[in-house]
Amino acid sequence: MNPQAATDRSRTEAAIAFGVYVVVLTAAYYYNLTFVQLGLTDIGVERVGLSPGALAAAMGTLAVATLSVTLVAGSLLDRLGPAVGVRFKFRVLFGVIAAQIAATRAVGAVDSPAGFIAWILAASVLLGTAIPFAFGLLSDLVVPEKRGYAAGAVTALAFSLAAVFPFRWTAGRFAPAAIAVLVPAGLLLGVLSTPGARPGRLAHRTRGDAAPGSGLSTTTTTTTATVVAGVVLLFGAFFVDSLGFVRIVEASRFVDASWQSPDAGTRGLIASVHVVGGLAAGVAYAKADHRWLFAAAFALFAAAQFLYAYDAVVGGPAVLATLLSLVYVLAVSCYTTVAFALWPDLATPGAVGRYTAVGIGVGGWLATFASTAVALASERSQLPLGGHLLVVAAVSVGFLCLTAWLLYGDRVAPEGSTPAEAR
Repeated sequence: MNPQAATDRSRTEAAIAFGVYVVVLTAAYYYNLTFVQLGLTDIGVERVGLSPGALAAAMGTLAVATLSVTLVAGSLLDRLGPAVGVRFKFRVLFGVIAAQIAATRAVGAVDSPAGFIAWILAASVLLGTAIPFAFGLLSDLVVPEKRGYAAGAVTALAFSLAAVFPFRWTAGRFAPAAIAVLVPAGLLLGVLSTPGARPGRLAHRTRGDAAPGSGLSTTTTTTTATVVAGVVLLFGAFFVDSLGFVRIVEASRFVDASWQSPDAGTRGLIASVHVVGGLAAGVAYAKADHRWLFAAAFALFAAAQFLYAYDAVVGGPAVLATLLSLVYVLAVSCYTTVAFALWPDLATPGAVGRYTAVGIGVGGWLATFASTAVALASERSQLPLGGHLLVVAAVSVGFLCLTAWLLYGDRVAPEGSTPAEAR
């Protein structure tokens, strides 16, 4: 084969690998974003009749159990090392998606607290297993300099799909939509898992030689402080997002201007901003320090939450609620893109399972549970929505200051030290 043909084939395989990753992760995140986070809440309250406190405990069980399974699965993935090829990861994820489709179809039979907890534990096993294997695929399929673009594409597609349909946050509407999104990804993984497929050709050839942190900079190395800072900032982003969102949806005027709007034009606008925000965040991640995206997320969250508090107390024009939703969308796009790309970038391929388990498990799952519990406690104590959102805005500003301090620390690093050493 002549060199040009070999180059063309290599580019084609890289594009296919990129597309496979985006399709699989978009389906997985859409499922988690809609059915798990919102559909299960509807089942717990409307069908099972759980109190807010019992629902918070059930979702806490989901978070802790998923984190535990993720830590085990991540450690197992790393321990197997080179024995875990791309085909094996495809097969594991194919099995997970097939089981998720079956479990989602069976959710209609859940009508008791015991059944609800049993379903949550089953979901925890599936989600916890999928997380390290899915993020391991990012290391295999996408070269470091393209991972920001892949993460941005997943963010854009998953959130835009969630905005376009369905707009009623009920399990009855989420379940069919979730299955419809999971099926194509499952079929793709099934084909790639067959004996006749050659998925190893999709893996980029330099994955075994990548240095820690190579996705962020080829001249830096990962330090414990870098990882801790990433976990803390991601925890903060998930925390302030859920802490505000859980109570923002109490106000019908805010709900009607968000994903749940009965107006297709409003949902289309939100979906479009999700696409623009996700793709822009992907470019920013690829070109700049990821902490700038965290800074943007916390600044946007603070601005939105202060304005939400103002609108909740004083009231404003109807268009303000829509504009606030768009600001919120951009904040979510910033930190979600970082969440998808950061951990494979900080880890070597032999440690991606553990890094992902800690990063997503602690920074994502536990943060979401903790903030949901705090928000429910705020609601039970009858703290007015405006006052609650002022507290959330203050927390956002606090994390913004922390991010600025971390960025400033690099600028004043001792002469001769690398940026990673400063972190």
